Amino acid sequence: MTTDQQAEALNYFKTHANDWQQKAKILSQVKFNVIQARNHYALAVIKERERTRSVLDVGCGTGDLVCEIAGMGISANGVDFAEGMIELAHQTAKRFGLPQVDFICASIFDLELLSDSYDAIVANGFIEYISQEELRSFIQLVSAALAPGGSLILGSRNRLFNLYSLNAYTRMELEGDDLSKLMEEAVALSSAESIASLPKLTPAAWQEAETEHAHTNIEVTTRYQYTPYQLIDLLVGRGFTVNEVCPVHIHSVPPSFKSDFPQVHTSIANLLQSYARYRLDLVPSASTFMIHAFKKPA
Repeated sequence: MTTDQQAEALNYFKTHANDWQQKAKILSQVKFNVIQARNHYALAVIKERERTRSVLDVGCGTGDLVCEIAGMGISANGVDFAEGMIELAHQTAKRFGLPQVDFICASIFDLELLSDSYDAIVANGFIEYISQEELRSFIQLVSAALAPGGSLILGSRNRLFNLYSLNAYTRMELEGDDLSKLMEEAVALSSAESIASLPKLTPAAWQEAETEHAHTNIEVTTRYQYTPYQLIDLLVGRGFTVNEVCPVHIHSVPPSFKSDFPQVHTSIANLLQSYARYRLDLVPSASTFMIHAFKKPA
């Protein structure tokens, strides 16, 4: 059954596919390119792997990441449930001269993925648009589809950023029951030198189902946020080893200043992004983050 959240997301991406493709390409002095930053991280992780034969991009959008991976001589496929996105993805593959790249218009939950069939699975800008129950199912699904030692490269909106944004999202946390746990996690990340040195903490509770979030430029009412500890806890419980948490779109100023002086924010955010790898202390002030986790060998 399609949820209200999924219907909203499908309608948004169906009607904004061309806009999304432009967002992925534009290098602007007044807007940080989150899509490119996430893609660059995924590409870096794939290049660092000892061996990668096959990659699946879930929520592939207009196919830019899939085509860049295929251009590295790796078998790469993409799946997205928005037909307009898939149409543009095929055009992207044609433009890259990669007719063999396969794009599928479907929900990932409707596909039958062969066990141990991928060396890496990427999901950027995906889990915010699925229910929390579906997230648990998704992690189980990709765990089965990944080969032993395979990489899951996962992007998430950062709930810890609510502590820093000083806006309606901050007020939402002030009115909830998890402020102390969120602060404890932010301090732990800011103090740790590596994933291995993170202290044992109980993660904050997940956001309530169908939480209505303050308006953003994406016209979907519920876009779930997670903290690194929440996803680490979920992944470790499903047999993964978490290798890295990487901040994306790091803010040195509150969003209110960013709105008034976008060029200043973008210039600093681009500079900070060049230092993002292995900097857990930058995670709390980033609006999104990436997680790289390995599937443990059998």
